[in-house]
Amino acid sequence: MLKKHILTLTFISIAALSSFAQNSNELDTAALRKAVQDTISPEGYKTLLRKFNEAPQYLYANEGAVLYYGKLFQKGPDPFQRIAAKKTFNELMLQKRFNEAIIEGERLAKADPVDLKLLVMLMAAYIEIKKEAGINLTKAKLQLLSNAILSKGKGDTDSTTLKVTSVEDEYTVMAMLKLNGKSRRSESRINSNIDHWTIITKDDSKGWGFVEDKNRQPEDKESSLYVEVLRPY
Repeated sequence: MLKKHILTLTFISIAALSSFAQNSNELDTAALRKAVQDTISPEGYKTLLRKFNEAPQYLYANEGAVLYYGKLFQKGPDPFQRIAAKKTFNELMLQKRFNEAIIEGERLAKADPVDLKLLVMLMAAYIEIKKEAGINLTKAKLQLLSNAILSKGKGDTDSTTLKVTSVEDEYTVMAMLKLNGKSRRSESRINSNIDHWTIITKDDSKGWGFVEDKNRQPEDKESSLYVEVLRPY
């Protein structure tokens, strides 16, 4: 069911917008740390978080990047604790108890508002019960975060890596972009791990030029994807 609803997220734009960093492929860690520690100004993390929860469609990709990557500078449960905390929510989703799952998911989202997989699954639950307000709000959140992530690199080289904050987000982003990994090779860096994926896509072209070959079968095409999983600072 989750895969079906991930495919409904094709509305997610892959246009990368300008970033707060001078080099859009680099994270300005000093600016991020300052924003997270700033609790007063309009550019502060808490102010952006309030706007994100209320009207994410009015935020820019650079503000989304502060929200998404800013979690790297916040103290909180480790990845295994976060996964354990979502056990009840995941079980409710599997049991198709969507109204209860939404209550639990919205509670979890207060602790980690930019958890991509949680937002995708909440989106699925809202779709199932046809809750338009929840669909539209979560859609705008995912739109903002996907633009923010892609503004930091599209993953086509090891110097323009697609940057995420967890392994779970790595797989979620790949699913949202409909990228199927064939194999993976990992490289450890000081503050991150880089996964070099071999991606399989289908060549669905039907023939050459204006001539359609009805007997032609789609062929697999291979390409590279570089995903950088960042560690908390």
